[in-house]
Amino acid sequence: MTGPAMTAAAPAPETSPAPVLKELKYVQNVGRFEKAGPTGDAGFGSCTLVFGENGWGKSTLADILRSLTTNNPAIVIGRKTLAGGPDQKVVLRVGTQQAVFERGAWTGPRPQIAIYDSVFINENVFSGDHVSADHLKNQYGLVVGEEGVRRVRRIVALDEENRDINAAVRALESQLDAVIRTAAPPGMKRDAFLALQKRDHIDAAITAKETEVQRVRRAKELKAAAEPQLFPVPTETQRLRDLLGSTIEDVAEHALAAVRTHVAAHRGAGRKSETTHEAWIEAGLAFADGDDCPFCGQELTDRTLVDAYKGFFGDTYKTLAASIRKTRETFARYANGDFRKTVENLVRQNAGHFGYWSEAAQVDPPALADIATAITAMEAAAARLDTVFQEKQADLTAALAGAAVDDALAAWEDARNTIVGANAALETYLSRVKALKDSIDPGYLPRLENELKTLQATKRRHDQDIAEVAAKLDTHASRKEAIATEKADLRKELNDHGRAITTELGKSINAYLGRLNAGFRIDYREPDYRGKEPSASYQILINDVPVTPRSAPEALHEPSFRNTLSAGDKSTLALALFLARINADPGLKDTIVVLDDPFTSLDNFRRQFTAIEIRKLCGRAAQTIVLSHDKNFLRLLWEKIDHSTLRSIALQTGAPGVTTIAPFDIEAATQPRHVTERMKIEEYVEGELHAPNYIRSRLRTVCEDFYRKGDPGLFHEAASLEEIIRLLDAAPADHPYKGALEDLRDINEYSRGDSHAAIGGNPSEETSDEELKGFCRKVLALTRGM
Repeated sequence: MTGPAMTAAAPAPETSPAPVLKELKYVQNVGRFEKAGPTGDAGFGSCTLVFGENGWGKSTLADILRSLTTNNPAIVIGRKTLAGGPDQKVVLRVGTQQAVFERGAWTGPRPQIAIYDSVFINENVFSGDHVSADHLKNQYGLVVGEEGVRRVRRIVALDEENRDINAAVRALESQLDAVIRTAAPPGMKRDAFLALQKRDHIDAAITAKETEVQRVRRAKELKAAAEPQLFPVPTETQRLRDLLGSTIEDVAEHALAAVRTHVAAHRGAGRKSETTHEAWIEAGLAFADGDDCPFCGQELTDRTLVDAYKGFFGDTYKTLAASIRKTRETFARYANGDFRKTVENLVRQNAGHFGYWSEAAQVDPPALADIATAITAMEAAAARLDTVFQEKQADLTAALAGAAVDDALAAWEDARNTIVGANAALETYLSRVKALKDSIDPGYLPRLENELKTLQATKRRHDQDIAEVAAKLDTHASRKEAIATEKADLRKELNDHGRAITTELGKSINAYLGRLNAGFRIDYREPDYRGKEPSASYQILINDVPVTPRSAPEALHEPSFRNTLSAGDKSTLALALFLARINADPGLKDTIVVLDDPFTSLDNFRRQFTAIEIRKLCGRAAQTIVLSHDKNFLRLLWEKIDHSTLRSIALQTGAPGVTTIAPFDIEAATQPRHVTERMKIEEYVEGELHAPNYIRSRLRTVCEDFYRKGDPGLFHEAASLEEIIRLLDAAPADHPYKGALEDLRDINEYSRGDSHAAIGGNPSEETSDEELKGFCRKVLALTRGM
């Protein structure tokens, strides 16, 4: 809504005057103001008249003030100068402070401002010939004033908040539903999900249930799955010890002595053989059944030694020899890497089994000792024992003992214990696998899966993000209840307030219409509260016949706002509405009232009435600013308003790309001679016949008059164009007229001949029509707004 007293600024304390606009210090790239600033003493007074030609920045200034009072940067941003360069900037002096628009935002004071212009009319009364629902809604804001608008805005804000809450609730519920679909058992509802209570140790419970579910899902596979195997266990150390300490008890003493004497006699020093003497003898006895010696072939006349051999190498000896031989063969397999290959293959196979059972049933693999180290230790111990057993093999009948034997056996025992320990861990593991296989029942799967989903849903329900969602839903529900209650109270207050305001405002509008000699009255009624926002409700009474302000575009045959009121009547209605509302505003003394060409489409009588009402506002409002392109209307105001409160300024050029806010002498500006000189230049450009020399001489006088009045502090009232150029050349670089220097020098040089005595042969005295028109256009562009 756009209304005269609809601002967000709080009223100033009664002890302090309301802040008013003191000066338009700087504008950059806003609308017509590519760059604008004051010259001389161009400040605003309590009543200020601003002259500006059409299209020269009056509506831009009104929009700047509207943006400031409503703190709506979009109004200024939307009016960025087309093809403008630097960022937008506005600096206003308001009271003793500065209001600044920069980087898309306002800072500083925000005075209370009521603006009457085409925007006010188009937003609150009509557009062209049409009155829309939006016009009536906005007009309602004017009718009920700030207090009513506050309630309306609050209701609208509550509705918007409620819609936002509903949207937020839908988004949150969608988020919950997505979670429920993935994390909860099938069919679980949102309320049931939110009601799930937090559980301690939920992760452990989920892990255990997941394991259970996974096992049941893979029941057939698990029952048939292979299991790890035990490692081959090396020969018991005690058996090796017994073999090394074994003797042959039933061998006759004479046979034992004879064999050992004979062996000792034939074991030469340094003589080595892979076959021991006893083994060699034992092998030869297989051929001792004849009368000849089985070793040398000679006839045996004395068989005592052979008989001793037979007694020595009996069954007991043979059994012991076989045991020793087999044991050494076992040691050979260690040396050949057979044990290593077997165990390493089992390690690899078992690793695969461990991985399967870990993944399929979450059975953790056993902690095994370093098998690779144990293999190496077994191989080393086997090599040491083989050396010992080789010695035993050479003398089977003698028990073998000593430190070397004990150390070798101890090394074997240590390495063997590692293998035995690993097998013990494997057996424990295998018992768990067997128990698991026995416990699996596929019929439990549906129940277990539902229990798992419920546990997962419970955990998810109390995750931080979902807990926050649930808390937000609770907060939103509580807020929706509070909104419903507050809206009901506000609507009641608004109805009571609207009825009281409507009656008095209708009377005031009709009083203004009567004083304006309008041929119609207005029947203001109780506001229309249908729809989301209330609307103003009225009818136009012409000869006491009611005419609705709204009508269908195709209903041309019916009386309506469009075809019963003239353009002047419509403008009169808008002005009456504005004046009635602004004068009824208790905050008028703290309000800056801005009127932009308020007499549009009004006849002379109504112009006089408007001037009188503006004069009244100058005494009641904190500040009154009138923007107009009509010098005569401004002269009318000048004559009616107390000059001690009055200031007059103009939006002018003075340099390319620069708008100057300059002091404006209304009395001088409305004198015939001044108007005539610039007008003659305009007429010449448009094709009127005027003497070229006269027109060329007026180029100087129009420029001199413009710049003298534009900055009387820099240029005295009799300054010539040459003097103006010299003074401007020495002025500071930021002077707004600085950019006109080159054009002024050209104009001065071009028109010099028409201000002095003729000089023979002076080429400047000869000029063409097009050249003169070019300089005329340059002067007109420099002196707009004079």
